[in-house]
Amino acid sequence: MSGLLQSFRILCKDFHKTRLPKRLSVALFSAKPPRQGIVKETDPKTGTLKTKKNPIAQKITLVSQAAVDVITLQEAENLSKRRDMKLVKIVDADAKTERPVYKLMTGAEYHAEDLKQRERSKLERQQRSTKGEKVLLLNTRITPHDLMIHLRKALKWIRKTYEVRVIISGGGSSAEAAEKIYSDIEQYFKMEEVDAKLVQKRCKGSDIKFQITPPRYKDTANQL
Repeated sequence: MSGLLQSFRILCKDFHKTRLPKRLSVALFSAKPPRQGIVKETDPKTGTLKTKKNPIAQKITLVSQAAVDVITLQEAENLSKRRDMKLVKIVDADAKTERPVYKLMTGAEYHAEDLKQRERSKLERQQRSTKGEKVLLLNTRITPHDLMIHLRKALKWIRKTYEVRVIISGGGSSAEAAEKIYSDIEQYFKMEEVDAKLVQKRCKGSDIKFQITPPRYKDTANQL
């Protein structure tokens, strides 16, 4: 027993006499953990300590039907494959966390979201392509000559990429009279071969309201 104790004391004494490289000793006995993404390794040839940077896995916020989780992008991709779902980015960077936000969707949800996105993009393109809105007020008692004057004015607005909001007031007359004017307006723009569209038609009693949207092609402002 005394011999074993004596050997242990000699071993400890020899260890303390051994001189380790300063950097290595700090790395071995330092209480501070290395920074995230930083790995310290000893070069086997020179014995010097080298710092190596490892790529930090990107963290994302994942929204699913069950919960909201913070995981890596790789984990989210693996989860979408296991569940046979689509991994879709819905926000580039959240205002609070600054993390991108992804959502797991079924095939049907993905298709519905894609249609919504197309409609939003279509509406944004239309809003960017129009200069503003003009209003055309008509009455069912208007004469054909006066109606033609108003339609020529509306045509100029359309060619200048304005959207025209039309209100046909029945003034107590039948709804057929308002429909007749609506049909005349529709035929007029077809005859002028302008790619304008009559949209959002609403009927209330003998009144009709709708919009005329300008064509999408360029250089319409020069067609006067």
